[in-house]
Amino acid sequence: MTGYGEIALVRGLSFLAEKQAAIANNLANVDTTSFKRRATQAVGDQKFHSMLDREMTAVDYSERTDLQRGTIRETGNKFDVAIDGPSWMRVQDDKGRQFYTRNGQLQLDTQGRLTTRDGLKVLDQGGQQIQIGTGEDVPAEITFSPNGTIANPVTGQTWGPIALVTLPDQSTLSPVGKSLYVDAKDQRGIQAGDGLQQGFLEGSNVDSLQELVQMITVERSFTATQKALSGIGRLQENLINNMLR
Repeated sequence: MTGYGEIALVRGLSFLAEKQAAIANNLANVDTTSFKRRATQAVGDQKFHSMLDREMTAVDYSERTDLQRGTIRETGNKFDVAIDGPSWMRVQDDKGRQFYTRNGQLQLDTQGRLTTRDGLKVLDQGGQQIQIGTGEDVPAEITFSPNGTIANPVTGQTWGPIALVTLPDQSTLSPVGKSLYVDAKDQRGIQAGDGLQQGFLEGSNVDSLQELVQMITVERSFTATQKALSGIGRLQENLINNMLR
């Protein structure tokens, strides 16, 4: 029969395996624009090992997204924009589904609509797609103001502003890949005043050195837990052998 200590140690191994997977994913995306690192933690924001001491098998854990801003770097590309603050851009796919992103690598598609590099349409404050122009009507130069307004510096024509919104509870955002997030609560975002920087991009918020240190720590903890689990097995085997003598 499986003992109480064995169950707790197996639970610990499961936690460490999930944590190692999150670290590997973070390191793989260290150069991904606006990527937010994933962290595995015990439910309730408490240290896993301290909860293990008190509650053993009752411990639960989950992954969360670290939404701290990444380093902003200059690119010089007029279609690159970075968000300096907690705001998000609202974008839409071809099926009408809306997402939030901080990846400011923008472009114009063949129909003159402002899109992300993956083709999602950038929305304005009214929830409409932003149409800059088509064919020869597309301006040679455009500028992005801090509040998201897009302008033709030659004619003075403007579009937008881009939907730059802040969410009351960002913890409900779930990553769905390609720097896109969905809001489980479907909150009504508050339009931000400013924060957009043209010619810049937000990098990943992953600290590769910190992740490598955590990886080494997890590996050592995993090895120690395995040894403890093997020790319990040997102890039970010796106990059974002594009882049968």
